[in-house]
Amino acid sequence: MILRIIISMSLFLSVFFGDGFDDKIQNLIGSQSYSVNKNFIDRIFRDKQSFYTDGRIDIKKLVTTLKDNGLLTLKFNEPSELHITFVSQTTPIFLTRSINSALSSMGYSYFAVSKAEYIEGMAKITFSFSTEHALDPAIIIDELAKRGYLFTDIKRNSIFDWEYDIELVEPKLANAREISPSEEVLEVREVSGEYWFSATGSGNITITAKTPYWRPRIVLYDKNLQIINLISQSTTANKITFSLLDGVRFIMVSDTQNPAIIKNGIQVKFEEFDD
Repeated sequence: MILRIIISMSLFLSVFFGDGFDDKIQNLIGSQSYSVNKNFIDRIFRDKQSFYTDGRIDIKKLVTTLKDNGLLTLKFNEPSELHITFVSQTTPIFLTRSINSALSSMGYSYFAVSKAEYIEGMAKITFSFSTEHALDPAIIIDELAKRGYLFTDIKRNSIFDWEYDIELVEPKLANAREISPSEEVLEVREVSGEYWFSATGSGNITITAKTPYWRPRIVLYDKNLQIINLISQSTTANKITFSLLDGVRFIMVSDTQNPAIIKNGIQVKFEEFDD
């Protein structure tokens, strides 16, 4: 009886961790490569269960293993047009900003959005650019993890056309400084004159510029970079105080006319509301 249960469980696990996993490998490396290297692949992935997390394929571990064993072809024969599509349940503006930042960090300077859709809360953005190789999945996974994303799937339509399904777990902006209510004064300097902050909590924020000629422009965003409020002042000042309420996730501070006015730095003090 026990032997029968063990055999049944083995068959179940073989099916559960089998077809879908093998199909994903075949999709990522191509049918021909899969057929030629089938025995080698079976040896590498003999413990398929270890490539699953919470019942879902661990995409990073899978692509890293394929790459380390020379099975994941990314190099083109010549410079070609690469199309990469990202799908996530967030706004197009937030997704686009995240991908722009990630690609820039990977050394890509020239790329363009060739297609964008936003249907029932799902953003789908396609980037196109000329390159000599496809994106390294392991690197783009790491870069987007820094920006709060979790990869759920990668689809290879061809070596020149890839689709990434990603889940926004915790919205982050790569250049945004984290701030929360405290007694400390944060002093920052940004040569572009555009300052980004990621806020948690509510309270009063006082921003002081190191110049009396500042014309404050402060934009408050929610977690999806939708504008909640805009504070704009046409007269010059060196200090401004405003209230930050729940729902605000990101803050951008600049100048209404010339951001370089505050390139030498600002001070930020975030205090809890008085009782």
